[in-house]
Amino acid sequence: MLVQALWAPEPAWAQRDCRPPPADVARLVELRPGFHTVAGPLAEFDPCHRSVQLSLPGFFADKLADKPPVMVIAHGGNGPGAAEQEMVRRLNARGVATLLFDAYEMNGFAYRGTSLFLTGATNESRQRMIFKATLGAYQWIAQSSRVDTTRIFIHGLSNGGSVALNMAAVVEPEHVRAVFAEGAPSAGIGMPDQLRVPLKLVYGKIDNYGGRREDDWMHTRSDACVVHRASPLAAPGSTQRCSFDANPSDTSLSPQAWGEQLRAQGQPLEFWFYDDAAHGLLAGPLDKGMRVYGSGPSAQRRYGWTGASPDAARRFVADLLQLIRASYP
Repeated sequence: MLVQALWAPEPAWAQRDCRPPPADVARLVELRPGFHTVAGPLAEFDPCHRSVQLSLPGFFADKLADKPPVMVIAHGGNGPGAAEQEMVRRLNARGVATLLFDAYEMNGFAYRGTSLFLTGATNESRQRMIFKATLGAYQWIAQSSRVDTTRIFIHGLSNGGSVALNMAAVVEPEHVRAVFAEGAPSAGIGMPDQLRVPLKLVYGKIDNYGGRREDDWMHTRSDACVVHRASPLAAPGSTQRCSFDANPSDTSLSPQAWGEQLRAQGQPLEFWFYDDAAHGLLAGPLDKGMRVYGSGPSAQRRYGWTGASPDAARRFVADLLQLIRASYP
């Protein structure tokens, strides 16, 4: 078990909203050597937590309005990293506020410097923690006087992408204009049946992160239903038909098949694909490396291509900004 994190209410502007975690907050349960799920109550989003970064555009940034729009960022499976921080930097410079936080630290995990959540925990456990924190972050920022609460956007990468597409089914359209789910895997808390706001499914065309073969692309990958587990806070969706508790021996839809199904129903979903891009368009230069999942005799070596060409990264950010700016009359 990892050491419990400390919660220190640092941002003075948020201290009145502090929501410390319960004493029996999330604990690790080993499923096989080096691989875990998370059990127990999960922490609420705590705006006083030391990991929370509400970043506003600076004096020399573009100004879109008196109050800036805001992007809530759901981090990926290894916590807030280079891709999330690069998103903050680029959006702040273009007049968009950002809200970034660490759902794992809020749940008491001092995991930095380890590979626990990158390769040693289930997607569903990571996503359940990130989803609860992201839902709370959205509800908190929707009451803020510092940003335009009618122009909230949500972005998530990887496991955060799965969280983001589920957020598109629970948020209020009067607050959220669009959701961007980047590099979302099929495995985890499932995919909703109905969207409430426009959703963009974003993938690098050579994203094979976690794949068994070089051409095991993230957007076309399916997984056994047994690796799915619903979040009690999520809207009804695929886990009612495909999960540990429902038809566990069946196989899930791929994200692409799910998205095409919703589009055929007339739901507000669009695919954004990028050439010269793998997993995490803002994660840095293309890296065609491998990853080891778990440890000991159960360890598995998988493909793990990350990053994108500079041009692909620029096009992605330009597309984000174009949609955000189009929300203004």
